[in-house]
Amino acid sequence: MAKTEKQHTLREYVIESIGSFLHREKFQTDDVTEFGILEVINLISDYHEEGNALYPEVILTNDMNFFKTIPNKELLINDVDLSIDEFKKAIKLCAPLAIDNWVIFIEVKNNKIRYGVVSAEMTETSLSIYNQTVGDLKVEYENITIAYIRNIGQKTVEITGLKNNLVVSLTLDDVKNNSNEDIYHTVDEITAKCDNTYKALINNFLKKVIINALRIGHGNLIGIVNDSEEDLKKIKIEKDAIFLPEPIDFQNLVIETETEKNNETSVNLKSYASILKSMLNHDGITIFTNTGKLIGYHLLIKEYKIEGQINNGGARSKAFLSMQNCDFFTSCFYKSQDGNMKFWKK
Repeated sequence: MAKTEKQHTLREYVIESIGSFLHREKFQTDDVTEFGILEVINLISDYHEEGNALYPEVILTNDMNFFKTIPNKELLINDVDLSIDEFKKAIKLCAPLAIDNWVIFIEVKNNKIRYGVVSAEMTETSLSIYNQTVGDLKVEYENITIAYIRNIGQKTVEITGLKNNLVVSLTLDDVKNNSNEDIYHTVDEITAKCDNTYKALINNFLKKVIINALRIGHGNLIGIVNDSEEDLKKIKIEKDAIFLPEPIDFQNLVIETETEKNNETSVNLKSYASILKSMLNHDGITIFTNTGKLIGYHLLIKEYKIEGQINNGGARSKAFLSMQNCDFFTSCFYKSQDGNMKFWKK
């Protein structure tokens, strides 16, 4: 009779990793919290509501009082005894609400669980709630723990604490390059020649919009060109593209929103951000200048090959190679359908 080998499950490995992360971040590490977070990860890794994909992000903390230092709006949904089912309910009840800069919060404290949604992005140019909690502007509070949970690719979830980071892939595929570094480099190139006084604001705004757009897309291409008459004339020889008669100048839109601070400029910026998201998820290349102008989209670039070069990838991968080989772009960005990202600069 064959000897039965010990069975290993992905669930066991994930729960062990969650426990280690919570311990390092000084969260409470009881079974209910660990398995509750496992359920959160499992749900947001591939969340659908009535057939539509949703991408809720989650702040987990032991004390929501840290938000007193961050201007915010909070909507409480429930405050009940701690249980694994309540973690699942937190996602199912709040995921449809976690849109347009609203994020799910889950507070676990004294065997109680409070959850709802919170927004700390008061204007279109505000820093993202991620940056304000565990990102560049994070503040470490005494006796307060914070973790940010978000989907970063197909069945892949990232948990970022104040000191540690954990990426959980719920497939047996290799983990793709799902970090946002390539997006950051791309936006840096889009804003390279913007006004230094407002560059950080423009940069932050475009990062938020592009990250949100790419998260719901099925593959994307972005090309950046030098904002000069000569370079713009070169790219416009490509006939299979939509070049805007009047570019969308995000530098001016952000500056107007920041300096005038009225409802009209804010709505204007938000409306053009919505158009940008749609263009980014249209077939072909979305084209920016390095002064923050959106000049075109749906560019289906013809093949530009270097002798001896081999590319066995799909149409988007071949287009990305042509973008590097042609003489139009100073830099370009590629995201495949399965979430892998690449950045190239001349």
